[in-house]
Amino acid sequence: MKIECKNLISISHPNGFYVEKHSHRQHEMVYCLEGNGYAEIKGKNSEFSTGHYYITRAGTLHTEHDEEITRIIYFHFDAPLELVSEGVFADYHGSVLSCVKQLRREIESEEIYKERMIECLITRILLEALRSSENTKAREGIRTALQYIDDNAEQKIDFKALAKQQHYSFDRFRHIFKEHTGFSPHQYVINARIEKAKFLLKLNPRSSLTEISYNCGFASSSHFTKAFRSKVGMTPSEYAGSTRRQ
Repeated sequence: MKIECKNLISISHPNGFYVEKHSHRQHEMVYCLEGNGYAEIKGKNSEFSTGHYYITRAGTLHTEHDEEITRIIYFHFDAPLELVSEGVFADYHGSVLSCVKQLRREIESEEIYKERMIECLITRILLEALRSSENTKAREGIRTALQYIDDNAEQKIDFKALAKQQHYSFDRFRHIFKEHTGFSPHQYVINARIEKAKFLLKLNPRSSLTEISYNCGFASSSHFTKAFRSKVGMTPSEYAGSTRRQ
């Protein structure tokens, strides 16, 4: 399918403006230049404000409710369905707004390669939305994985199974995990186990190190001591001693 813009309109909505549930024959993008409100897309409400935009596919029922005077730019377009990610997105760096403004200039111009440039600009906008959607999915997946690890740090964690649950290969999961936490999955688990050990040592400084190492998921007390010293800068016994003196 050819990517092309059908129209592009700038408009201001009054405070409390509400658009009844509707759909369009083409895909639609709405960019909020100023104001705030929420868009309901397929029954899901999502807030938007200045610097946000939302995209709906052709035929998707949606509404918009503006909670103050709101200025928007919107346009309808044709594009392959696989490029069109529905939802509300934040334009953190202004790159999408830059494309929208350039798109308006191209539509109003008579420059050579006008249609090709319009196609490139719409494609860029759609790819930005797809990237944002993927990043949101990744953050949600990592949050779920982190919760599971925190709740089960003393157990043996099957990272490949965890990656599969999030619909990632292990290599991709490991990359995303480190990107979001700063640690590899294995490092994160070790850190979580040491934090639990520190809590247990504070709770009872005279606890058996063998018992604590077992309860925190370490293979042996020597492995526990080595990992603890590497992370904390002192042995578990020294840490327990400093806790008793406090």
